[in-house]
Amino acid sequence: MPLDDWEHLSEESLVRYKVFDVVKARRRSPRTGADIGFFLVRTPDWVNVVAITADDQLILVRQYRHGTRQFSLEIPGGLIDPHERDPAAAAARELREETGFLAGELRPLGSMAPNPAIFTNRCHTYLATDCRMVGDLLQDPGEDIELVLVPVAEVDALIRQGAIDHALVLAAIAMWRSASIDG
Repeated sequence: MPLDDWEHLSEESLVRYKVFDVVKARRRSPRTGADIGFFLVRTPDWVNVVAITADDQLILVRQYRHGTRQFSLEIPGGLIDPHERDPAAAAARELREETGFLAGELRPLGSMAPNPAIFTNRCHTYLATDCRMVGDLLQDPGEDIELVLVPVAEVDALIRQGAIDHALVLAAIAMWRSASIDG
């Protein structure tokens, strides 16, 4: 039996912060008719970038993540700014700011729902190739980033060891690998 959409009954903004809103939403189940409450996080779309240098180094960043209270090894990425209409422009900007690198070529790999249970946004993933260093990192005040270059041949070992465990980074690497297989 096909599923039906849930009826949207109401939404109430609970908390507004500069990068997200927390919303209490009420929906009606099409199966049971029950009125059920949900919490949603509204945030702008995000980008992340699988960036590779001309000598086959994957460009990673290490930074402290307050949710896990640990350092995380990740690909560059972040919010699409309100004035940016094109996610590719945000991807190029984040790559430059977080790593000091510019891409020779930037192409989309796809987009994903970061956590469709509570987040309303998408994360757009790009592949940046022939990347070259052009300057220092341009970090936001809330960022403390360490640049890490890893030979592409060592990425799988880092994943197996748990050194790369950020879900969106793992998904981006899977998208990159899938695109490499497809051509």
